[in-house]
Amino acid sequence: MKRSVQVGEKVTLRLRVSEKDVHYAGGLVNGAYVLGLFGDVGTELMIRFDGDEGLLAAYNSISLKSPVRAGDFLEVTGWITRVGNTSRTIALEARRYITVTGDPFESSADCLSAPELVAEAEMVSVVRKPQQRCSD
Repeated sequence: MKRSVQVGEKVTLRLRVSEKDVHYAGGLVNGAYVLGLFGDVGTELMIRFDGDEGLLAAYNSISLKSPVRAGDFLEVTGWITRVGNTSRTIALEARRYITVTGDPFESSADCLSAPELVAEAEMVSVVRKPQQRCSD
């Protein structure tokens, strides 16, 4: 089976944050919400690189830069930066590209001229040798 993504090639997930994901007052979602999205992007990368979902082994770093609220549109991007025998290091970014303003109407929203970085992380996933089904 041939790889459908290479080292350094980006994979992106775009979505809208739902009201059902709110955890705190003011429509805020918790930081774990973004980590779940990072996990989804990492899983897609592993499937496209190795033909297997792999397992999350560690987060080397996590930085939550800005609160995420219901109604925000996020773009979550990841790419493989290093490949070991069984480990893959993945860089991740979450950016907001539309935000609800609530002014002058509750439904008012702005498309941001430049997407705003809301979180970034580095994760390590592991795919055991027998489960690595893809090659160049």
